[in-house]
Amino acid sequence: MRLTGKPILGVALFCALAAGQDAGGKVEPAWKKLEFLLGKWTGIAGEKDTPLGAGQGGFSYELQLNQKIVVRHNYAGYDSGARHDDLMVIYLDPPSETPRAIYFDSEGHIIRYKLAFPAPNTVVFESDASEAGPRYRLSQWLDKGTLHGKFEVAAPGSDYRTYLSFTAKRS
Repeated sequence: MRLTGKPILGVALFCALAAGQDAGGKVEPAWKKLEFLLGKWTGIAGEKDTPLGAGQGGFSYELQLNQKIVVRHNYAGYDSGARHDDLMVIYLDPPSETPRAIYFDSEGHIIRYKLAFPAPNTVVFESDASEAGPRYRLSQWLDKGTLHGKFEVAAPGSDYRTYLSFTAKRS
């Protein structure tokens, strides 16, 4: 994937992963570390830390296919008139059941992520450094009911640089 010619409008404006609940309200043990992201989220108005200026959007996370995957739908609109939509599918990669994600957006980007959980209510998605092109890292953490996030990009051979950051509240 290449960034030239098209900015990643909101690759991660509200990129995140989450868990949903089954009909009985019980979250499967495999998804417990992601439970803090459960539900619908709305970006906090006035966010300006994007390359396109102020943006507003929302996202949702749901367990689907009998709690075998988590699906995130995201949208973001910007003062410039640009709109970004994306879809992320989170899954447990057999045989080790390692959590991974694959991301698709309306600009044609595809990112494959590995997940790490450095602290409670925190998840870090990081693309594989062995893949050609830039690397991507999305960090999200919940603090006092507010979800914070930072999306970073690293050109080949370079360190990560923040592309955008955001905050969101449950809808």
